[in-house]
Amino acid sequence: MFEKFIQKEKPFIEEKLFFYLDSLKIPGVLYEAMKYSLSAGGKRIRPFLAIAVSQLLNKKKEVVMPYACALEFIHTYSLMHDDLPALDDDDIRRGQLSSHKVFGEDIAVLAGDAFNTDAFSILFEHGKGNFQQGAGYLAKAGGGRGMVLGQIEDCTVPEKERTVDILNSINLLKTAKLLMASTAGTALWLDSGKESVAALEKYGLNLGLAFQITDDILDIASSTEEFGKTVGSDASSNKVTYPLLVGLERAEEKAYDFSKKAVAELGAFNDSEWKDVLVELAEYAVRRKK
Repeated sequence: MFEKFIQKEKPFIEEKLFFYLDSLKIPGVLYEAMKYSLSAGGKRIRPFLAIAVSQLLNKKKEVVMPYACALEFIHTYSLMHDDLPALDDDDIRRGQLSSHKVFGEDIAVLAGDAFNTDAFSILFEHGKGNFQQGAGYLAKAGGGRGMVLGQIEDCTVPEKERTVDILNSINLLKTAKLLMASTAGTALWLDSGKESVAALEKYGLNLGLAFQITDDILDIASSTEEFGKTVGSDASSNKVTYPLLVGLERAEEKAYDFSKKAVAELGAFNDSEWKDVLVELAEYAVRRKK
C-alpha cells in the first residue's frame, strides 16, 4: 500500500516542488544548480510524510504543501553539503553526479545555502499554516539544535567515545529530527492537538533511527547501482555507525526494533488507510534496498 500511495502522490509533490522553486525567480547558474539537485528525484519521503499526516488528521492536503516542499528543500540542501569533499566526499547522489562535480564546490555550497533559506521563503510567501509552531519546529530541527549539530557531532566524536548511546544521539539529531519535523512539525503546522503531536513526534523519532541504521547497513551491504550513491563511504571516512559498533546482524535487529516502536505510536490514531500507509512506511524503512 505504501508504494502505491507514494507513487500516486509523487507527481503532485514534483509539480509543487518546481512550482515553488520557479516562483522564487532565482536567476542564472544558481537556479540551474538548484534545479539540477532537485531534479535528481529521490524517494520524497519527507513531503510524502507531511501529506500522509495531513490525511491521517483529516486536513486539506493543499494547506500542507508549502510545508511539505520546505522539508524537501532543506533535505536537498543537506545532501548537497554532505557530498562535498570537506564532509562525505561523494561523487554520486541519487544515481547522478553530485552537484559539486557538475557546478563546482563554490556553487554547490551556495545553492545549498539558497535551498536552506528559501525553504522559509516558501512558507512566508505561500503558507497558510501555524508559522510560530510549525515553521519554528522545522527551523529547530534543521539548524544548530538539530540536523547541523548532528553533522558536527558525527564529524568530531573521538574514537574512544564511540558508543551506541552517542551514536543514537547523533542519529537523532542528523536524521530523525527532520523526520520528526515531517510528522510532528506537520501536525503543528496544521494546528493539531497535543496528543497527536506527541505520538507523531515519537513515530518520526523511531522512523528516523530505523532509516539511519538501514542507511549504514546499505553502505556496507548494497552496491552503488542499488543504493544510488557510492557505497563504503562511511568506512573510508571512518564514520561511527551501528554495523561498526555492533556488527551487521545486531544492527539489523536494532533497525527492526525502532521500526516496531514507530508502528506502536500509531496506536493513538483511529484505523484508516493512511494509518496503514504510515505502518507500511515504518516497515519499508528497514526492508528497502536503497
